[in-house]
Amino acid sequence: MRTLLYFRLKDVITARLAQTRLDELAGTSALVAGPWFVQRDKQPVDGLPRVDVGQTTYREEAAITGIFVGAIVAALVIFRYGVSAGTGATAMAYVGAIALGAMIGWWIGGLVGVKIGRLELGRQKAKMAPGQLLMIASCDSKSKESTKRMINELGGVSIDEHSDVMPNFRWV
Repeated sequence: MRTLLYFRLKDVITARLAQTRLDELAGTSALVAGPWFVQRDKQPVDGLPRVDVGQTTYREEAAITGIFVGAIVAALVIFRYGVSAGTGATAMAYVGAIALGAMIGWWIGGLVGVKIGRLELGRQKAKMAPGQLLMIASCDSKSKESTKRMINELGGVSIDEHSDVMPNFRWV
């Protein structure tokens, strides 16, 4: 299971130092991925990796929920209106409708989820002073505490964390 850790850093120099130290700590990208950085006004930071919108919103969570909702709605539509051509056609209609419903639900869920920002991050970004940065790092359970400790030693403040919905997914 991977966890996204969110930190507030005081300046770009600290961000570059944190990036270097995380590269040394990680050893492999399987332990720690990132870090990614963004300023208060959502502007990228020169020379530092940019945050993906899925790291600060509920895009993935809503998309996964949309898969299930879309599949259920499609199955209910086929159940309600049915197919009169026989058992084989009905089974094929269910399979096709559920697949199509899941894909449409995933797409709509992703569109809705990208509009919903993580509440605690929004509050913390509002409190950030000019020049401060938001840093996000993805790490596995073995390196989570050492990552937090290392960033806190650099003067970073841990502001939030959440477990990834898709644990084997890596941000590129």
